[in-house]
Amino acid sequence: MNLVIDIGNTSIKTGCFRNGELIKSEMHDAFTSQTAAELISQYKVQNGILSTVKENDESVGFYLQQNLSFFINLTHHTPLPFKILYQTPALLGKDRIAAIAGAFQSFPQKNVLVIDMGTAITYDFITRKGEYTGGNISPGLVTRFKALHTFTSQLPLMEKDELVTDLGTDTRSAIISGVQTGIIFEINGYIDHFTSQHADLMIILTGGDAHFFVNKLKKTIFVIPNLILNGLNYILDYNARKV
Repeated sequence: MNLVIDIGNTSIKTGCFRNGELIKSEMHDAFTSQTAAELISQYKVQNGILSTVKENDESVGFYLQQNLSFFINLTHHTPLPFKILYQTPALLGKDRIAAIAGAFQSFPQKNVLVIDMGTAITYDFITRKGEYTGGNISPGLVTRFKALHTFTSQLPLMEKDELVTDLGTDTRSAIISGVQTGIIFEINGYIDHFTSQHADLMIILTGGDAHFFVNKLKKTIFVIPNLILNGLNYILDYNARKV
């Protein structure tokens, strides 16, 4: 059994995999050595991988290292089943590496655009040859609402709303429509651009806001909620087979 741990900007998620299949996924408020011990015991975990975008307590990694047969603390030095052409790989987010791995596993020998909708919206592209050529980072949905509220003196803090029309008729609807429609136009623009260059393009949407936006976009898109967990497990298996 494999244990994968994804510590993101706003959430912590774990997954237990058996023979490549996700058996159980959980959200956590915090992840400690005790949390790891409980999961290892409950699911008879042998191998594990940790990915974090934060400075993590080293005791967790040490505990996993000492109590698993094989453990990876994901870094830009970790061997990967694809090639990274990013000029600053040390600064490439581990969550983005994992999402790219998940995309490469899901659609091998395809050109894939991965759109991850969380605190930030990231756009990452991997070619059919398994070459990650780069990506872009944009503010996410909640981040945009918070920015308008924080950096102005009059605009209230809003939340997403399915019922808002394309044009606002008051301040509330103007903010919500402006943010949501702006994101839709942005994503459709990226999709149009990459589709014009790659006729066989596959598009994956993931992240916390993926389901909110998928039906508002104009192309066929695959929503894979556990793309990062799948990618981490793929990286773990890829390295474990070499041991």
